Amino acid sequence: MSRWILRRLLQGVITLAVVMVLLFLLMRLTPGDPLGGIAGDRLMSPEEMQLLRARYGLDQPILQQFMTFARGAVQGDFGTSIHRYPDRVGPLIRDRLPASILLGGTVLLLNFTIGIGLGVLQAVHRGSRFDRWLTRISLAAWALPSFWLGLVLIAVFSLTLGLFPAGQMQDPLLPADAGPLTRLVDLLHHLALPALTLSAVSLAAGMRFQRTAMLEVLRLDFVRAARARGLPERRVIWVHAWRNALSPVVTLLGLWLPMLVAGSIYVESIFNWPGLGSLAAEAISGRDYPLLLGTAMLTSVLVVAGGVIADLGYLLVDPRVRDS
Repeated sequence: MSRWILRRLLQGVITLAVVMVLLFLLMRLTPGDPLGGIAGDRLMSPEEMQLLRARYGLDQPILQQFMTFARGAVQGDFGTSIHRYPDRVGPLIRDRLPASILLGGTVLLLNFTIGIGLGVLQAVHRGSRFDRWLTRISLAAWALPSFWLGLVLIAVFSLTLGLFPAGQMQDPLLPADAGPLTRLVDLLHHLALPALTLSAVSLAAGMRFQRTAMLEVLRLDFVRAARARGLPERRVIWVHAWRNALSPVVTLLGLWLPMLVAGSIYVESIFNWPGLGSLAAEAISGRDYPLLLGTAMLTSVLVVAGGVIADLGYLLVDPRVRDS
Protein backbone atom coordinates (compact mmCIF):
# COMPACT_ATOMS: atom_id res chain seq x y z
CA MET A 1 0.00 0.00 0.00
CA SER A 2 2.88 2.36 0.76
CA ARG A 3 4.23 1.75 -2.75
CA TRP A 4 0.83 2.64 -4.17
CA ILE A 5 0.74 5.89 -2.18
CA LEU A 6 4.23 6.85 -3.37
CA ARG A 7 3.25 6.10 -6.96
CA ARG A 8 0.10 8.25 -6.70
CA LEU A 9 2.08 11.10 -5.12
CA LEU A 10 4.63 10.92 -7.94
CA GLN A 11 1.83 11.01 -10.50
CA GLY A 12 0.41 14.04 -8.73
CA VAL A 13 3.73 15.87 -8.84
CA ILE A 14 4.11 15.14 -12.56
CA THR A 15 0.55 16.32 -13.19
CA LEU A 16 1.19 19.58 -11.33
CA ALA A 17 4.38 20.15 -13.32
CA VAL A 18 2.51 19.72 -16.60
CA VAL A 19 -0.31 21.99 -15.37
CA MET A 20 2.24 24.64 -14.37
CA VAL A 21 3.76 24.68 -17.85
CA LEU A 22 0.36 24.77 -19.59
CA LEU A 23 -0.99 27.55 -17.37
CA PHE A 24 2.07 29.70 -17.93
CA LEU A 25 2.04 29.22 -21.71
CA LEU A 26 -1.71 29.73 -22.10
CA MET A 27 -1.61 33.02 -20.23
CA ARG A 28 1.31 34.25 -22.29
CA LEU A 29 -0.41 33.25 -25.53
CA THR A 30 -3.66 35.10 -24.81
CA PRO A 31 -3.94 38.39 -26.73
CA GLY A 32 -3.51 41.71 -24.98
CA ASP A 33 -1.01 43.33 -22.65
CA PRO A 34 -1.41 42.82 -18.87
CA LEU A 35 -0.02 46.31 -18.35
CA GLY A 36 -2.42 47.91 -20.81
CA GLY A 37 -4.97 49.06 -18.22
CA ILE A 38 -2.66 49.75 -15.30
CA ALA A 39 -2.24 53.44 -16.11
CA GLY A 40 -5.97 54.10 -16.45
CA ASP A 41 -6.71 57.02 -18.77
CA ARG A 42 -3.17 58.42 -18.60
CA LEU A 43 -1.00 57.86 -21.67
CA MET A 44 2.32 56.37 -20.53
CA SER A 45 5.58 57.01 -22.30
CA PRO A 46 7.63 54.12 -23.75
CA GLU A 47 10.20 54.62 -20.97
CA GLU A 48 7.52 54.29 -18.27
CA MET A 49 6.13 51.16 -19.90
CA GLN A 50 9.61 49.67 -20.07
CA LEU A 51 10.12 50.32 -16.37
CA LEU A 52 6.81 48.64 -15.59
CA ARG A 53 7.70 45.63 -17.71
CA ALA A 54 11.04 45.36 -15.93
CA ARG A 55 9.30 45.58 -12.53
CA TYR A 56 7.22 42.47 -13.28
CA GLY A 57 9.91 40.65 -15.27
CA LEU A 58 7.93 40.88 -18.51
CA ASP A 59 10.98 42.21 -20.36
CA GLN A 60 12.84 38.92 -19.87
CA PRO A 61 12.89 36.00 -22.35
CA ILE A 62 9.88 33.75 -21.89
CA LEU A 63 12.01 30.80 -20.73
CA GLN A 64 13.58 32.92 -18.00
CA GLN A 65 10.12 34.17 -17.01
CA PHE A 66 8.95 30.58 -16.65
CA MET A 67 11.96 29.54 -14.58
CA THR A 68 11.38 32.50 -12.24
CA PHE A 69 7.71 31.58 -11.95
CA ALA A 70 8.46 27.86 -11.36
CA ARG A 71 11.04 28.56 -8.63
CA GLY A 72 8.62 30.87 -6.86
CA ALA A 73 5.67 28.49 -7.25
CA VAL A 74 7.58 25.64 -5.60
CA GLN A 75 8.19 27.96 -2.63
CA GLY A 76 4.61 29.27 -2.62
CA ASP A 77 5.69 32.69 -3.90
CA PHE A 78 3.83 33.89 -6.99
CA GLY A 79 5.28 37.37 -7.07
CA THR A 80 3.58 40.75 -6.90
CA SER A 81 0.07 41.47 -8.14
CA ILE A 82 -0.01 43.79 -11.15
CA HIS A 83 -3.24 45.62 -10.39
CA ARG A 84 -2.81 45.53 -6.61
CA TYR A 85 0.80 46.64 -6.51
CA PRO A 86 2.71 46.42 -4.17
CA ASP A 87 0.66 43.59 -2.60
CA ARG A 88 2.13 40.10 -2.90
CA VAL A 89 -0.01 37.33 -4.34
CA GLY A 90 0.54 34.97 -1.40
CA PRO A 91 -0.92 37.27 1.29
CA LEU A 92 -3.81 38.21 -1.02
CA ILE A 93 -4.73 34.53 -1.37
CA ARG A 94 -4.32 33.89 2.38
CA ASP A 95 -6.63 36.80 3.19
CA ARG A 96 -9.36 35.35 0.98
CA LEU A 97 -8.99 31.73 2.13
CA PRO A 98 -11.20 31.91 5.28
CA ALA A 99 -14.21 33.19 3.33
CA SER A 100 -13.79 30.52 0.64
CA ILE A 101 -13.31 27.73 3.18
CA LEU A 102 -16.46 28.85 5.01
CA LEU A 103 -18.58 28.90 1.85
CA GLY A 104 -17.09 25.73 0.35
CA GLY A 105 -17.19 23.85 3.65
CA THR A 106 -20.86 24.72 4.12
CA VAL A 107 -21.68 23.49 0.62
CA LEU A 108 -19.76 20.23 1.15
CA LEU A 109 -21.50 19.68 4.49
CA LEU A 110 -24.92 20.13 2.88
CA ASN A 111 -24.00 17.88 -0.05
CA PHE A 112 -22.76 15.02 2.12
CA THR A 113 -25.58 15.14 4.67
CA ILE A 114 -28.77 16.19 2.90
CA GLY A 115 -27.63 14.91 -0.51
CA ILE A 116 -26.61 11.47 0.72
CA GLY A 117 -29.66 11.14 2.96
CA LEU A 118 -32.09 12.00 0.17
CA GLY A 119 -30.29 9.68 -2.24
CA VAL A 120 -30.64 6.77 0.19
CA LEU A 121 -34.33 7.52 0.76
CA GLN A 122 -34.91 7.66 -3.00
CA ALA A 123 -33.35 4.22 -3.44
CA VAL A 124 -35.35 2.74 -0.55
CA HIS A 125 -38.61 4.18 -1.94
CA ARG A 126 -37.78 3.54 -5.58
CA GLY A 127 -40.68 4.22 -7.93
CA SER A 128 -42.74 6.06 -5.34
CA ARG A 129 -44.17 9.54 -5.81
CA PHE A 130 -41.46 10.86 -3.48
CA ASP A 131 -38.74 9.31 -5.67
CA ARG A 132 -40.24 10.59 -8.93
CA TRP A 133 -40.70 14.16 -7.73
CA LEU A 134 -37.26 14.32 -6.14
CA THR A 135 -35.73 12.97 -9.35
CA ARG A 136 -37.41 15.71 -11.38
CA ILE A 137 -36.35 18.41 -8.94
CA SER A 138 -32.75 17.19 -8.76
CA LEU A 139 -32.41 16.99 -12.54
CA ALA A 140 -33.86 20.48 -12.93
CA ALA A 141 -31.45 21.83 -10.29
CA TRP A 142 -28.52 20.08 -11.96
CA ALA A 143 -29.35 21.76 -15.27
CA LEU A 144 -29.60 25.27 -13.82
CA PRO A 145 -26.65 27.63 -14.36
CA SER A 146 -25.41 28.69 -10.94
CA PHE A 147 -25.07 32.35 -11.90
CA TRP A 148 -28.69 32.46 -13.12
CA LEU A 149 -29.97 30.77 -9.97
CA GLY A 150 -28.00 33.23 -7.84
CA LEU A 151 -29.56 36.18 -9.63
CA VAL A 152 -33.05 34.70 -9.19
CA LEU A 153 -32.50 34.14 -5.47
CA ILE A 154 -31.29 37.73 -5.06
CA ALA A 155 -34.32 39.06 -6.95
CA VAL A 156 -36.78 37.00 -4.89
CA PHE A 157 -35.34 36.79 -1.38
CA SER A 158 -33.36 40.04 -1.27
CA LEU A 159 -34.99 42.63 -3.51
CA THR A 160 -38.62 41.44 -3.32
CA LEU A 161 -39.01 39.82 0.11
CA GLY A 162 -36.07 41.46 1.86
CA LEU A 163 -35.32 38.32 3.84
CA PHE A 164 -31.60 38.03 3.06
CA PRO A 165 -28.83 40.46 2.08
CA ALA A 166 -27.91 40.57 -1.58
CA GLY A 167 -24.17 40.32 -1.04
CA GLN A 168 -21.07 40.82 1.10
CA MET A 169 -19.99 38.67 4.04
CA GLN A 170 -21.13 40.99 6.82
CA ASP A 171 -23.31 44.01 7.38
CA PRO A 172 -21.19 47.17 6.97
CA LEU A 173 -23.49 48.93 9.47
CA LEU A 174 -22.91 46.30 12.17
CA PRO A 175 -21.75 48.07 15.35
CA ALA A 176 -18.08 47.65 16.21
CA ASP A 177 -19.02 46.50 19.73
CA ALA A 178 -21.42 43.80 18.51
CA GLY A 179 -21.14 40.54 20.44
CA PRO A 180 -19.96 37.18 19.04
CA LEU A 181 -23.52 35.81 18.77
CA THR A 182 -24.70 38.87 16.83
CA ARG A 183 -21.74 38.58 14.46
CA LEU A 184 -22.38 34.86 13.98
CA VAL A 185 -26.04 35.41 13.15
CA ASP A 186 -25.09 38.18 10.72
CA LEU A 187 -22.50 35.92 9.06
CA LEU A 188 -24.99 33.06 8.64
CA HIS A 189 -27.54 35.53 7.28
CA HIS A 190 -25.10 36.60 4.56
CA LEU A 191 -23.95 33.02 3.94
CA ALA A 192 -27.43 31.61 3.27
CA LEU A 193 -28.01 32.65 -0.35
CA PRO A 194 -24.54 31.90 -1.83
CA ALA A 195 -24.43 28.54 -0.02
CA LEU A 196 -27.94 27.69 -1.24
CA THR A 197 -27.00 28.64 -4.80
CA LEU A 198 -23.95 26.38 -4.91
CA SER A 199 -25.65 23.54 -3.01
CA ALA A 200 -28.77 23.47 -5.18
CA VAL A 201 -26.65 22.73 -8.24
CA SER A 202 -24.11 20.34 -6.76
CA LEU A 203 -26.36 18.55 -4.26
CA ALA A 204 -28.26 16.95 -7.13
CA ALA A 205 -25.12 15.07 -8.20
CA GLY A 206 -24.66 13.57 -4.74
CA MET A 207 -28.29 12.47 -4.67
CA ARG A 208 -28.09 10.80 -8.08
CA PHE A 209 -24.80 9.03 -7.36
CA GLN A 210 -26.01 7.78 -3.96
CA ARG A 211 -29.36 6.62 -5.32
CA THR A 212 -27.74 4.61 -8.12
CA ALA A 213 -25.17 3.04 -5.80
CA MET A 214 -27.82 2.12 -3.20
CA LEU A 215 -30.07 0.53 -5.83
CA GLU A 216 -27.20 -1.73 -6.90
CA VAL A 217 -26.36 -2.73 -3.33
CA LEU A 218 -29.99 -3.37 -2.30
CA ARG A 219 -30.17 -6.11 -4.96
CA LEU A 220 -27.22 -8.05 -3.54
CA ASP A 221 -27.53 -11.32 -1.64
CA PHE A 222 -26.08 -10.11 1.66
CA VAL A 223 -28.86 -7.50 1.96
CA ARG A 224 -31.51 -10.18 1.42
CA ALA A 225 -29.72 -12.38 3.95
CA ALA A 226 -29.71 -9.56 6.52
CA ARG A 227 -33.45 -9.11 6.07
CA ALA A 228 -33.99 -12.89 6.27
CA ARG A 229 -32.24 -12.89 9.67
CA GLY A 230 -34.91 -10.52 10.92
CA LEU A 231 -32.70 -7.45 11.34
CA PRO A 232 -34.53 -4.12 11.62
CA GLU A 233 -34.96 -2.42 8.24
CA ARG A 234 -33.19 0.71 9.50
CA ARG A 235 -30.12 -1.36 10.40
CA VAL A 236 -30.20 -3.18 7.06
CA ILE A 237 -30.29 0.11 5.15
CA TRP A 238 -27.88 2.30 7.11
CA VAL A 239 -25.40 -0.27 8.44
CA HIS A 240 -25.23 -3.04 5.86
CA ALA A 241 -26.31 -1.48 2.56
CA TRP A 242 -25.25 2.16 2.88
CA ARG A 243 -21.67 1.34 3.96
CA ASN A 244 -21.19 -0.68 0.78
CA ALA A 245 -22.69 2.08 -1.38
CA LEU A 246 -20.26 4.78 -0.29
CA SER A 247 -17.59 4.26 -2.96
CA PRO A 248 -19.08 6.52 -5.68
CA VAL A 249 -19.76 9.23 -3.11
CA VAL A 250 -16.15 9.10 -1.91
CA THR A 251 -15.12 9.75 -5.50
CA LEU A 252 -17.38 12.81 -5.55
CA LEU A 253 -15.74 14.04 -2.35
CA GLY A 254 -12.39 14.10 -4.10
CA LEU A 255 -13.81 15.88 -7.13
CA TRP A 256 -15.52 18.49 -4.95
CA LEU A 257 -12.52 19.20 -2.74
CA PRO A 258 -11.43 22.22 -4.86
CA MET A 259 -14.83 23.74 -4.06
CA LEU A 260 -13.61 24.08 -0.48
CA VAL A 261 -11.44 27.05 -1.46
CA ALA A 262 -12.13 27.87 -5.08
CA GLY A 263 -15.92 27.94 -4.78
CA SER A 264 -17.53 29.37 -7.88
CA ILE A 265 -16.22 32.43 -9.69
CA TYR A 266 -19.69 33.38 -10.86
CA VAL A 267 -21.45 32.86 -7.55
CA GLU A 268 -18.84 34.69 -5.50
CA SER A 269 -18.85 37.55 -7.99
CA ILE A 270 -22.65 37.82 -7.99
CA PHE A 271 -22.87 37.89 -4.20
CA ASN A 272 -19.68 39.92 -3.81
CA TRP A 273 -18.40 37.21 -1.50
CA PRO A 274 -14.77 37.99 -0.55
CA GLY A 275 -13.34 34.60 -1.47
CA LEU A 276 -10.86 33.19 -3.95
CA GLY A 277 -13.51 32.90 -6.66
CA SER A 278 -14.13 36.65 -6.76
CA LEU A 279 -10.37 37.22 -6.51
CA ALA A 280 -9.84 35.00 -9.56
CA ALA A 281 -12.57 36.90 -11.43
CA GLU A 282 -10.78 40.14 -10.63
CA ALA A 283 -7.50 38.70 -11.88
CA ILE A 284 -9.12 37.48 -15.12
CA SER A 285 -10.76 40.81 -15.90
CA GLY A 286 -7.54 42.71 -15.18
CA ARG A 287 -5.18 40.19 -16.86
CA ASP A 288 -3.23 40.04 -13.62
CA TYR A 289 -0.83 37.22 -14.52
CA PRO A 290 0.74 36.61 -11.07
CA LEU A 291 -2.58 36.68 -9.23
CA LEU A 292 -4.32 34.48 -11.78
CA LEU A 293 -1.45 31.98 -11.80
CA GLY A 294 -1.50 31.85 -8.01
CA THR A 295 -5.22 31.09 -7.76
CA ALA A 296 -5.07 28.63 -10.66
CA MET A 297 -2.13 26.73 -9.17
CA LEU A 298 -3.87 26.50 -5.77
CA THR A 299 -6.95 25.06 -7.48
CA SER A 300 -4.77 22.60 -9.43
CA VAL A 301 -3.11 21.40 -6.23
CA LEU A 302 -6.52 20.79 -4.69
CA VAL A 303 -7.73 18.89 -7.77
CA VAL A 304 -4.72 16.56 -7.61
CA ALA A 305 -5.04 16.21 -3.83
CA GLY A 306 -8.74 15.46 -4.24
CA GLY A 307 -7.94 12.63 -6.63
CA VAL A 308 -5.45 11.11 -4.20
CA ILE A 309 -7.88 11.45 -1.28
CA ALA A 310 -10.66 9.86 -3.33
CA ASP A 311 -8.43 6.88 -4.15
CA LEU A 312 -7.43 6.50 -0.50
CA GLY A 313 -11.07 6.68 0.51
CA TYR A 314 -11.85 3.98 -2.02
CA LEU A 315 -9.27 1.75 -0.36
CA LEU A 316 -10.75 2.37 3.08
CA VAL A 317 -14.43 1.77 2.25
CA ASP A 318 -13.97 -1.14 -0.21
CA PRO A 319 -11.94 -4.09 1.15
CA ARG A 320 -11.92 -5.70 -2.31
CA VAL A 321 -9.83 -2.85 -3.69
CA ARG A 322 -7.55 -2.88 -0.64
CA ASP A 323 -6.86 -6.60 -0.95
CA SER A 324 -6.33 -6.61 -4.73
